[in-house]
Amino acid sequence: MRLLILIAAIAVPFLFTTTEGNAAEIYPWCVKASEGRDYSVDLCYYRTYAQCARERFNYGSTSICTVNPEYYFKYGEPGESPRKPKRKDG
Repeated sequence: MRLLILIAAIAVPFLFTTTEGNAAEIYPWCVKASEGRDYSVDLCYYRTYAQCARERFNYGSTSICTVNPEYYFKYGEPGESPRKPKRKDG
């Protein structure tokens, strides 16, 4: 009986863990907004450049749209919709 409880205690955490299911979505476009003299912030939650361009004016006339570096290094140049990761041959 103790062995069964021990096995259950070890196995239960593995039943509820996932690796890809909890991953946050990476959006391809960011607004780089100026928040003062020498401070800027990247707001990276835009799916298309058009969304980014519309929203950047809410953050002032000096804000710009840029490619999310995390997206770029994972997927390459952004298109209108996120792409699947590139397959590695080998």
